[in-house]
Amino acid sequence: MARRTPGRRGRFAALTAGFMALPLLLGAAPAAVPPDPGGTEAAPPAFRDKTEPGLRAQLGSRERATFWVTLAEEADSSAARRARDKTAKGRTLLAAKQNHARATQAPLKALLDGAGVRHESFWVTNTLKVTADEDLARKIAARPEVASLAADDPVVLPDPLPGDGKPRVNAVEWNIDRINAPRVWSEFGARGENVVVATIDSGVQLGHPALHDRYRGLKADGGYDHAYNWYDPGWVCGPTKPCDNTGHGTHVMGTMVGDGGPDHTIGVAPGATWIAAKGCEDTRCTRESLLRSGEWMIAPTDTNGLNPRPDLAPHIVNSSWGNSSSDPWFKPVVQAWRDAGIFPAMSSGNSGSQCQATGSPGGYATTYSSGAFDANNAIASFSARGSGEEGAIKPNLAAPGVDVRSAWSDGTYRPLSGTSMATPHTAATVALIWSAAPSLRGDVAETERLLNRTAIDTEDLSCGGTPERNNVWGEGRLDAHAAVSAAPRGPVGAVSGGVTSGGAPVADAVLDFVGPVKARAHGDAQGRYHAKRLAAGEYTVTVSGFGFTPVTGTATVTANGTVTRDFSLERAPAARLTGRVTGASGAERRAVVGVVDAPASATTATTGADGTFSLDLPQGTYDISASPDHRCAAVSTVRIEVRGNTVHDFRTPPRTDGFGTSCAVATDVPFPRGTKPITFPHTDRAVSTIDLPFPVPFYDRTHRSAAVSVDGMIGFSDLLHSGDNTLLPRAGVPDNALFPYWDDLVLGAGAGVHWSASGTAPHREITVEWRDVAPASSREMRFSFAAVIGEDGTASFHYENGPGAGLTNGQSATIGVENATGTDALMYSFNSSVVRGGTSVHFRTGDTAVLSGTVTDANDGKPVAGATVTAGGRTDTTGADGGYLFQLAPSAAQDLAVAAPHYTAATRQVRGEAGGVTVTDVALGTARITSEAASAHLVVPPGERRARDLTLTNTGSAGAYTLTEATDEPWLTVSPVGGDLAAGGRTAVTVTADASGAAPGTVLTATLKLASDSGRKPVTDIPVTVVVPAYRTAVDAGAARALTDAHGDTWTPDRAYTAGSHGHLGAGTRLTTNRALTGSPLHDPALYRTARQDMREYRFDGLPTGTYQVELGFAELAGKRPSQRVFDVTAEGKLVVPNLDLALEAGVRTAHDRTFTVRVTDGQLDLRFDRTAGRALVNAIRVTHRPDLTG
Repeated sequence: MARRTPGRRGRFAALTAGFMALPLLLGAAPAAVPPDPGGTEAAPPAFRDKTEPGLRAQLGSRERATFWVTLAEEADSSAARRARDKTAKGRTLLAAKQNHARATQAPLKALLDGAGVRHESFWVTNTLKVTADEDLARKIAARPEVASLAADDPVVLPDPLPGDGKPRVNAVEWNIDRINAPRVWSEFGARGENVVVATIDSGVQLGHPALHDRYRGLKADGGYDHAYNWYDPGWVCGPTKPCDNTGHGTHVMGTMVGDGGPDHTIGVAPGATWIAAKGCEDTRCTRESLLRSGEWMIAPTDTNGLNPRPDLAPHIVNSSWGNSSSDPWFKPVVQAWRDAGIFPAMSSGNSGSQCQATGSPGGYATTYSSGAFDANNAIASFSARGSGEEGAIKPNLAAPGVDVRSAWSDGTYRPLSGTSMATPHTAATVALIWSAAPSLRGDVAETERLLNRTAIDTEDLSCGGTPERNNVWGEGRLDAHAAVSAAPRGPVGAVSGGVTSGGAPVADAVLDFVGPVKARAHGDAQGRYHAKRLAAGEYTVTVSGFGFTPVTGTATVTANGTVTRDFSLERAPAARLTGRVTGASGAERRAVVGVVDAPASATTATTGADGTFSLDLPQGTYDISASPDHRCAAVSTVRIEVRGNTVHDFRTPPRTDGFGTSCAVATDVPFPRGTKPITFPHTDRAVSTIDLPFPVPFYDRTHRSAAVSVDGMIGFSDLLHSGDNTLLPRAGVPDNALFPYWDDLVLGAGAGVHWSASGTAPHREITVEWRDVAPASSREMRFSFAAVIGEDGTASFHYENGPGAGLTNGQSATIGVENATGTDALMYSFNSSVVRGGTSVHFRTGDTAVLSGTVTDANDGKPVAGATVTAGGRTDTTGADGGYLFQLAPSAAQDLAVAAPHYTAATRQVRGEAGGVTVTDVALGTARITSEAASAHLVVPPGERRARDLTLTNTGSAGAYTLTEATDEPWLTVSPVGGDLAAGGRTAVTVTADASGAAPGTVLTATLKLASDSGRKPVTDIPVTVVVPAYRTAVDAGAARALTDAHGDTWTPDRAYTAGSHGHLGAGTRLTTNRALTGSPLHDPALYRTARQDMREYRFDGLPTGTYQVELGFAELAGKRPSQRVFDVTAEGKLVVPNLDLALEAGVRTAHDRTFTVRVTDGQLDLRFDRTAGRALVNAIRVTHRPDLTG
């Protein structure tokens, strides 16, 4: 969401027990937010700016909606912080909060009461839950005291991740032993006595044998008093007794206080007592229940929710839930707990190994959050990394959180994993500390410093920090024994004083006390310090300050007294540190080099274009960091002793995700443009899909289409059209996406999204450009950005200056890339001002190789679509362009297998180079078997059989073929029905038709299917037509005997016409020859050796009405030269063969044929031969009834 107003709730509140995917949602935005029905273009600024888009959509599509109204002004709780004891703190805070809410909410409540709408008030956050329509919501937003309006969306509670059982140590669970809790029990006799711990969770199973006896509501007679000890705001269990319908809360409480006997030593502080609030109803945690629970922790109530008693508030609250974004909605609750002296123990979340993944409330600077490690002291893969709010180191520390065995709601025990399992270790350690050192109870800040100081340093600089304090482990691994050892047990006193140099105060001095306990105090800006709650005794005090030489002195602390001790420091001599900062892409320009945790007055150095720097420092030993000015590299921190002039170079480690994606920043790349406009159904929160002209890889998957969102996203699966941006990675839509600028964006007049394709394979690119878009909350600010994704596995984001600032530089956007499951991502930034005009961020992976190429047909060289290509266990299917593409792990030579239906499979050896592209084109062999004749046509007289040959040819690779009938026809046979045909081969197939059962004048049809391993056309249809004529007469002109041709057709001898039959009119003469004939006769060559010339006509009687095919065969047998024999042929009075000059058109003794159709209606066909020069001649005549034709 572009606007982060106070009180805005997050989208993912979750119990963090092993949720490797997304945590428990707290008011998630809808999966698909429809466009603003009321038209946000016309929305009043207050309503538009204060109301989140999801709620605006709900109000526009429903008669009314339930939402949260947060007021801007918070109560002054400073008096509570100054109160002397915990009870006084709680009472003062309760009064201040309730009085302030009552006063500031009164005008708004009057408006709501006047409108007759339902509403509920929450004093801890100064918010109201309201059910109203859009008109009233606009009036609420217009009020000056209102800060924000947010939707009230339920969320799903994921199942916890099961763990594996681990060996116990002396009957103690590994995790309890690892933090040295048993040593606290045995050496200090502290097991959490006189301390009350609480959970806001899914509840607690009261009857569990490991928890029953530690419930504060258990009375001496074995009965229960649930007043002030159990709270169920959703009335899932009711006020009768605690319950747990998911098991999560029981598991968490078991880790804090559980004791099931020698075989079930599961709790860190088994002497503490517990109370609980059910903030999560079942598979949902509602904001209302969480807030009601947060209020109840400050002042528990009776079973009717009345008569609050701050004196019965718990000492510690464990909250093993959170959301994935940095959302401040619960922050007032946490601050209220601190003000009331209640320790807020929070989980850091399970969002994985990505840096900057800590959400809220664990990411708040005011919470104490825990990461998770396993039995091998390795950080858990799911443990969220920092930094947190305003750059705070997060988590604060790490505790056991993998395979933690604890109580379950069915009365048994089971192991689970998650930061939910880690947090109760920390909470219960505080119980041990406050049990052993009562003087610390309610002093949250001092207790946090004690935990920090005694944690076991664990180096991991992958997300920034120092070996002692970093964003993976925080201050290190939790050590309960060390913490209790350092706590001021027994009588305590204090040391106060000032630190000066030359009479001037030394700001921010650090004083380390070593005596009965170890402690540290910090001086203020005026040089004053106050070390409180030191165990009585003698101390050695070491005082240091930046730029000064440390000094050592002594102090004697008396019980219940305060001793004054002043110290004077001398300035340290100056020195100069020089060097060069480089990264994966070379010199780091504009990197900042400085001392870690130095006071604000300390100087820093900024590198030049060549990465060099020069930093003047007082002599001493420092943790010095080199911080790049971009997010593609992590901070490099080194401990350096600076004595005189010192040279040290830094190399910033690249930030990568689990897939191996890294990035680099450039400022000299031209801004890419899209050329084709993308249309959207709406101009706000809309998505449109484009088909890509070539495949592109993304997180080892291949994609041929992409969804583009107005809200600055490109996805390769379902894409959420919502501007409610979150941290990456996160499970749930949107996943499998590029996020060049995920924010709540709109398209105003002249704005648009465009795309284009460019480049040459294998480095072609798709560009999507958002042109002149605007943040929904500041529509006058226009800016442009673009995303480019290449077929070579690269991607880049580009930014162009707009007329506005602030919202257009990334301060409200998510920038990065995420895989298809939401479990891995490289997030460049989240709600950070890190991009500017001319900036481009380039992503690539050095851990994968891209294999690509084109599969073609070896016969025609054209692409083969639908081919299956396999390599390295991955498979791709070629598109219309024949292209395939993989992104897989680089390797030595491996097989690339290509197969396609009706093609010969092929295998090639390929080698994938890390970060490179290997192009391998493959031509697949295939047959190309066709029939020379596109169809088969037979004329079969009634009662007879005829056969014709079809010639099959193969111009491709050798292959098999079959010939089958589409439908089985009894009158049709084929032989052979199949066989093999060599490359370049030919073969004949005989088609036989039997007209025995066919009536004269009918037409029989069938289809032969020629099937073969021919990739382009594996099946060819060959139509077969059989004409059974009602009349057919064939005449061998000039012949004295009948002739039967090769097809079995009989040609009658020539004869004179007689009525009722056929023959010639006009006697003419006969011609014959024995000389060789040439040409390509349609009929038997013997027919062309005889002829009749100088006849007048041939007449055929007894023809049924219909269309007839007339076939005439000619050959010049007399040796006439051109123009010596010229004649016309007329059929039924129609000229069908004009000016036939055989010698001219065909030559002497050369066969020449003419065929035509004629319509006969009078039962007689007349063929006239009219000469123009010489005498007319004909060699053969056949007249056939053709019911299949029209004349």
